Amino acid sequence: MFRKILLGLVVVVLLAVAAGALYVASRQNLKFDAPFPEIAASADSAVIARGHYVVRNVANCAQCHGDTTRHADALAGADVPLSGGYTWEIPPGKIYARNITPDAETGIGGFSDGAIARALRHGVGSDGRALLPFMEMQGLSDEDLVAVVSYLRAQPAVHNLVPAHQYSLLGKVVKATILANPVGPESTPPKTSPSGATVESGRYLVESVGLCWACHTERDMKTGALVGPRFGGAREYLEPSDPGHVWAPPNITSDPTTGRLGQMSEDEFVDRFRAGRLLPGTPMPWQGLQRMSEDDLRAMYRYLRTVPAVTRDVGPPVRAAK
Repeated sequence: MFRKILLGLVVVVLLAVAAGALYVASRQNLKFDAPFPEIAASADSAVIARGHYVVRNVANCAQCHGDTTRHADALAGADVPLSGGYTWEIPPGKIYARNITPDAETGIGGFSDGAIARALRHGVGSDGRALLPFMEMQGLSDEDLVAVVSYLRAQPAVHNLVPAHQYSLLGKVVKATILANPVGPESTPPKTSPSGATVESGRYLVESVGLCWACHTERDMKTGALVGPRFGGAREYLEPSDPGHVWAPPNITSDPTTGRLGQMSEDEFVDRFRAGRLLPGTPMPWQGLQRMSEDDLRAMYRYLRTVPAVTRDVGPPVRAAK
């Protein structure tokens, strides 16, 4: 009797594993019919200049999409080609930043303006599959969406074939479940970008363009989910180009004891950004941020001062890896 019960349990477990495997396998290439934003690239120099500002200074796309052989140049502030290849070796697998130059074979040159815009706004690729939520810029205004696409179109094409993502078993499970649906804007993005040294403009820059919360909030490295208090800092930011160290993006709330904004005035905040990279090797993209306009920096400070204060000390900004 005991053997029959044990055998029955084994059969049930095997059937459950097989069913789970089939479920995961069947959801690796789901297709989604997200709308194509009605935007078209512009050749207007002012539009392209705005795209340069967003791509190079605020969003710092080169941090991930930049030519991996020119990392030092990028850190020095050069506009390196956005030819991709940067690799994240994380529990879900090896993830590669794509080539976003207008090369027709290995970049975005073969995609329509609407397809590029859809990837940014809805997280759906040109083939209809959900993209990994590494670029959470779904709140970009229509105006900036046009500017970004226009700037990317204006760049020299670079032929660089980036490998396909290599998912671990965990990665395939996460892709089939937690990340099964594409990200999309939480609310209707604005048509034009707010401007001036206002809280509204700061909210837009911090939340939808610069994505300050993405690094300054603790994440679950298995799923990518935010697990710590928003803007409260993170303890174990891994930088592949410097495996000997881990970084701790600080708490940037206005808490007076543990938050960076609780310990500096608005003028000191602007001065800190203008100073650029003071800590060698830090992954903070100072090379672009230090070139932001004064109004935008003041807007960011004023918005961050409205964020709920978090008492959380994440320790020194850099320490030796264990």
